[in-house]
Amino acid sequence: MKLIHWGKPSLNKIDKKFLNKSFDSNWISGGYYVEKFENDFSSFINSKKTLTVNNGTSAIYLVYQALDLKKDDEIIFPAYGYMAASNIALQLGCKPIFVDINPGTLCIDPEKIENKITKKTKLIVAINTYGNICDFVSIMSIAKKNNINVLEDAAESLGSTLNKKQAGTFGNFGTFSFQATKAITTGEGGMVTTNRSLNIFNKMKLYRSHGVKKKRFYHILPGSNFRLTNLQASIGYSQLKRINTIKKKRKDIFFLYRDFLKKEKNIEFQKFEKNVDPMIFTLSVTLNPKKKLKRNKIINEMYKRKIETRNGFYSPNNLKIYNKYKDKDLKVSDLMSQNIICLPLYPDLSEKDIIYICRNFIQLIN
Repeated sequence: MKLIHWGKPSLNKIDKKFLNKSFDSNWISGGYYVEKFENDFSSFINSKKTLTVNNGTSAIYLVYQALDLKKDDEIIFPAYGYMAASNIALQLGCKPIFVDINPGTLCIDPEKIENKITKKTKLIVAINTYGNICDFVSIMSIAKKNNINVLEDAAESLGSTLNKKQAGTFGNFGTFSFQATKAITTGEGGMVTTNRSLNIFNKMKLYRSHGVKKKRFYHILPGSNFRLTNLQASIGYSQLKRINTIKKKRKDIFFLYRDFLKKEKNIEFQKFEKNVDPMIFTLSVTLNPKKKLKRNKIINEMYKRKIETRNGFYSPNNLKIYNKYKDKDLKVSDLMSQNIICLPLYPDLSEKDIIYICRNFIQLIN
């Protein structure tokens, strides 16, 4: 039996056709598909100011640069989620301030944000964990009251909607990732969008491309090369055309899992509010901590049975690089980081595979 991978890109012959067109054009760095991908993406999320970048982390970095974040500036983050944004904060000498999450949605808890705000707070980063969408009505209200920008990290939630509005468009900035396990992929790649001024947008554009505008080799500011290639953009351009089909397949798989596992009392599924229509990123399952199930042992045993699973994210209290920022008020995040296991989920996963996964998983949690 072949290994059932945790994640797998959804690539087809049409993607290859567009990739070959890009290759044959000799425009393999910048080119036609970069612009087309940006334009189509803008239309899809209904946001006029979008930029392709070489990965989701670079997208976040561009936001920080556009806001002129400096040493000792404070940035608020959820204490559960992928740590790309807070890692950049450390690199820049900013101070990460962590806020606990809601145990159901696994997103930042808005009720706990305001107590963490100080005069040094420059940005709130809200992560749409596993395809969910944060409570942005509350978050934006708090941000507006305190005159603070919000970055929506939508790396795992492209295609998710809240009240029919697309993920990545609720904050002042939205960032996306097209890494191989994401709903649509360019191998590595990302996008950044903003509703801020054209000056801010153009500043990100400059930082993306060495700080050079029209005058060749003339650096207006000390930028980097965060550009996406035409080859990569051609794949993203192709995949975006079928994003709704990909979303339906992921949701169908999610509901199959729910049906097969709904009677299990030792686990809980991530909660999605009724007004959220998610692009399911992974099947996140929280093991009942009272049962003291050994998650890593389950992961290892599942792998022996040819099923790849993944642990949840580490909370900052469990990462040495954040020793200076340990916080006793992150109890939910600490608990989730020890008890979440993620099961395989991708469009090509068959019902036969799902039954096999569930049967083995049920054996190991009981």
